[in-house]
Amino acid sequence: MRTAFGFLAHRLVEKLPPRPEEVAESMSPPPSSPPPLPLIACDGPGEEHLFRPHASWVTTCGPCHREQQRAYWADLMARAEADPAPPAPSWRERVAAEARADQVASGYGTRATAT
Repeated sequence: MRTAFGFLAHRLVEKLPPRPEEVAESMSPPPSSPPPLPLIACDGPGEEHLFRPHASWVTTCGPCHREQQRAYWADLMARAEADPAPPAPSWRERVAAEARADQVASGYGTRATAT
């Protein structure tokens, strides 16, 4: 390619994109999406109603599921407030307990008898 004409001829012959008819023949059909799941009855509280689940394992509609989750967390919080856990020891108390455990394990600070 010594001239602009040679460069253009090379690009048109070698780099030209395929014709639309050839592209249409070579393309596979788009993948089909799975059919929607059938309507099922909601297992939630209240009046019976139907909904279309987003997954096969779902048994409650969105509003019923959210209400069940709210009730679960409200119950969990009420139980936590009724029986609070003791406060965690401070870091100084934890370090002192570890130091005492290390001393006992190594035998330092205990009366050792020679045999």
